[in-house]
Amino acid sequence: MSQLITALLLTIIIENAVLCFLKVREKEDYFLMTLVNVVTNIPANILYSMNLKYNVINRYLCMLVIEAAVVLVEQAYMRKYLKTDIDPLTAALIINAASFAGGVIWNYFF
Repeated sequence: MSQLITALLLTIIIENAVLCFLKVREKEDYFLMTLVNVVTNIPANILYSMNLKYNVINRYLCMLVIEAAVVLVEQAYMRKYLKTDIDPLTAALIINAASFAGGVIWNYFF
């Protein structure tokens, strides 16, 4: 359970920091992305953990499918609700790449 919370908090921090670099200035946009991360991050981590335990498909393929789904869901929310004028797909790809890299680094050192 603590791993899920750590992953969620790390994701929220990294993705909101990247949004800041992308010049997102509306408070509502940060709140939106925090809520979207609650919706996507927890199920993604549970699915990945279950796949590791039961070895349903190759772990890297599983990771790719889950991350692609997260990007698609996040860009859909961004397209519909984001107030800042940025491309939702590009933004979703960038923030999720940064978040993924942050998770890899976190797992390497901690």
